[in-house]
Amino acid sequence: MLSQLPVLAQFAAPADTAVGVGLGLGIGLFLLFFALVGTGLALFAFWVWMLIDCAQAPEDPSNNRVAWILILVFTSWLGALLYFFIVRQPRLARTRTPVSCPPPPAVPPLPTPSS
Repeated sequence: MLSQLPVLAQFAAPADTAVGVGLGLGIGLFLLFFALVGTGLALFAFWVWMLIDCAQAPEDPSNNRVAWILILVFTSWLGALLYFFIVRQPRLARTRTPVSCPPPPAVPPLPTPSS
């Protein structure tokens, strides 16, 4: 077994492997950067959407618009997420009208064979 060590040393990784590892790491960091930038842009767009929704919401006695705008401004996307679930979803559920579907058509009974 020890006599095979010099032979195995001949098959060591070439110096170009370090370049390949560096290139792979660079591509990975590049993709991570764009994933983080994309997520940041999506969260920013969601925040702006909730801020506009809060500013344009119809007057509601239980809705304290100024407080929610301050929460949205100072807490960014986390406040937008809270606003979405605490205020916007219940408001949409109250204003949504149930869709009434017509009853299915009556199927005439099958004729019975007479003997």
